[in-house]
Amino acid sequence: MRTTFAIVTLALGMAAAADAQSRPDLTGLWIGPTADISVVLLPREEVSLTPYGADRYRKVDQANSPAYKCLPYGPTRGLQSTNPFQIIQTPDLIAIITEHIDYRLIYLDGRGHPADILDYPEWMGHSIGRWDGDTLVVDTIGMREETWLDTAGFEHSAKLHITERFQKTGPDAIRLTTTIEDPVFYTKPFTYGRNVRRMPKDTRLMPARCADNERSLADAVPGVQGPEHKKPPTFPK
Repeated sequence: MRTTFAIVTLALGMAAAADAQSRPDLTGLWIGPTADISVVLLPREEVSLTPYGADRYRKVDQANSPAYKCLPYGPTRGLQSTNPFQIIQTPDLIAIITEHIDYRLIYLDGRGHPADILDYPEWMGHSIGRWDGDTLVVDTIGMREETWLDTAGFEHSAKLHITERFQKTGPDAIRLTTTIEDPVFYTKPFTYGRNVRRMPKDTRLMPARCADNERSLADAVPGVQGPEHKKPPTFPK
């Protein structure tokens, strides 16, 4: 019995080790600019606004963009910037560092979200991940509502729930699929996907501090400039 148990335990351990080794390494410097997520919606997906979301959308003022207020970009827009981001991968934790002096921690050790995360939201929210075969699935809640989903002005509430799937499609490519769920702003979840590419090896991460970008701050002229999405959302009837 003891011999059988030892053999089974060893086999399970070897299977787990093999599974861990088969997981793709996402480590590296990546970039995937996406200012307008409406143009990368998956087939048959739509951004459908609630009455409250529609009212906010009609009043979008680009001068209120987090970028012009030196605020963190948030978990989605932070990875859609024209600046690259660095992924550092370990077995139990993945860190994502952006040039906007922001970071995300994705916990892979089996923990859940903190019970009080909605009471104490964070700029990047709280992220937990798991592996689904060769795909990293990330679940994020607890974002501060000051951030935007994209540069063009889709907003969200504190009830935002994000599900991301990172699938490495080649040595230098990741397919990143993102599902947005927020009953305050949107009548139903919607999903968009985009391709992220690896930056050349001689590229280095360079901090981009908002206070140093005087031109960007000067361009923040108050006034309702209107949404810039090429595929407008669906408004309530």
